[in-house]
Amino acid sequence: MQVPEQQRQQRAPVMAMNSDMVVILASLLCALVLALVTHCACRRRRYANSPPPPKGLKKKDIDALPTVSFAAAAPAQSSSSSSSECGICLAEFMEGEGLRVLPQCAHGFHVACVDAWLRTCATCPSCRAPMVATPATPTVVVVVAANNRCERCGDRDGGA
Repeated sequence: MQVPEQQRQQRAPVMAMNSDMVVILASLLCALVLALVTHCACRRRRYANSPPPPKGLKKKDIDALPTVSFAAAAPAQSSSSSSSECGICLAEFMEGEGLRVLPQCAHGFHVACVDAWLRTCATCPSCRAPMVATPATPTVVVVVAANNRCERCGDRDGGA
């Protein structure tokens, strides 16, 4: 009868430790779930108050940006690698290749590279300067009448 009594006493602390471990793990799991829910709620609230990200430019606005042909500089001037490679694809510009120069910051990129970028994002890929679609310049039409006489008095100077 003593053998079963000793076995029960040895198992009792192990069972107590296992139940304590279950309680600790369950409380840690609840704390983790609560932290995750709080994080998601705060993140959603933060993004709900922020303005929507800028959208890309329209094709006609992109096509209106200036395009130039690349001409290799003299070897003494070509020390700056940023002016001789595309900041998007990182390939070097080739002689005679078409580049699109952004008017706000004067950064140049391959036409195909920067056009794809500007369709999705209206900022410069290098410095993030906003690319504002330039409105068309209003055309001013001046109409000069052949007869410059005043309608009221008939005088050429328009005086009364």
